[in-house]
Amino acid sequence: MKNSNLAANALIAEIDKIAAAYGLIFVGISDLDMHLEAIRFNEWIAEGRQAGMDWMEKYPDIRAKPNRLLEGAKSALIFAFPYFLGDRWSRGKLEPSPKVAQYARLRDYHKFLRSKLTGAQQGLADLLGSDHRFRIAIDSAPVLERALAAKTGSMFIGKNTCAIDPKRGSFFLLGEILTTWFDPQLAKSEPSTHSERKDSGGCGTCRRCQVHCPTGALDKDYQIDARKCLSYWTIENRGEIPTEYWPWIARYIFGCDICQLVCPYNRGITTSEESKSLMKIEDFDLFEVATMDQEKYEIIFGGTPMTRAKRSGLRRNAIIAAVVRGESKTIQILDILMTDDDPIVSATAKTAKFFIKNNKNS
Repeated sequence: MKNSNLAANALIAEIDKIAAAYGLIFVGISDLDMHLEAIRFNEWIAEGRQAGMDWMEKYPDIRAKPNRLLEGAKSALIFAFPYFLGDRWSRGKLEPSPKVAQYARLRDYHKFLRSKLTGAQQGLADLLGSDHRFRIAIDSAPVLERALAAKTGSMFIGKNTCAIDPKRGSFFLLGEILTTWFDPQLAKSEPSTHSERKDSGGCGTCRRCQVHCPTGALDKDYQIDARKCLSYWTIENRGEIPTEYWPWIARYIFGCDICQLVCPYNRGITTSEESKSLMKIEDFDLFEVATMDQEKYEIIFGGTPMTRAKRSGLRRNAIIAAVVRGESKTIQILDILMTDDDPIVSATAKTAKFFIKNNKNS
């Protein structure tokens, strides 16, 4: 095997260089035994905490044994792309426009992250030898990537369920390269502990994410209940949104970063120039989004993660945010929106009329 005699530290240093060349951070190496992690994931599913995301129930065999994605795979090399864009949390009055979760303001990360990992994969092949095989996995593959990141020992999973680097925070996109290469000196098998707070990470007694979660979605340590999560309701849900969540959609029209913004591990992090260069979404007009046709939808949101909510979901979210904020242009056309061809848009407009009436009377 090429470079088989490299000392462990020297090999890690070489992989760090490969990652840095593509704007990535090398997290570490993990074995592929995910049996215990898959059991915990299946228990979470059994409790119904995945809400309407039925796709999470598929491929349990791959989640338990990710080597099924690559025959003969023995380890995973975990990489991270930092995407923090400078947001800070404030519980004060509403900002001029609702927020979008920071990752969703970038161009579609599946494409640029895969491109970066493809470059890193070639570098690894040159370093480790062409007799090894590799396969890239990002979050579209059924891999428990946060659990793999935690098993490297460089990250831990916090009470907000995010993978957290004690020195760099949690605003990362993760990507993995599965490989038939294996070094028992480097491939970790046990996740870093998070029950105590120490230099290597851990939440300890901190509950900031749980206290600040506006909807109580983090009601259980190290678990999230998607049935209460703003990210679920504004992104994955294809139906109407219960009015109990409407006030917070005035703050976040797509996704939610609150549980990360309040985390102490994110206090000192800074924005990278590369993440800025990948930004596409900034501010937008809620009235324009609520009334947009397919062409306008593609112009504003095409090529971004926000298309995950589809045009229908984004129009629904914009109506809710505009109504709660009291934006007159949207309120004035609710009667027109109530007859919209999109049943979710029309139903949301009808509910909005009742929402306005009830809030006037309360």
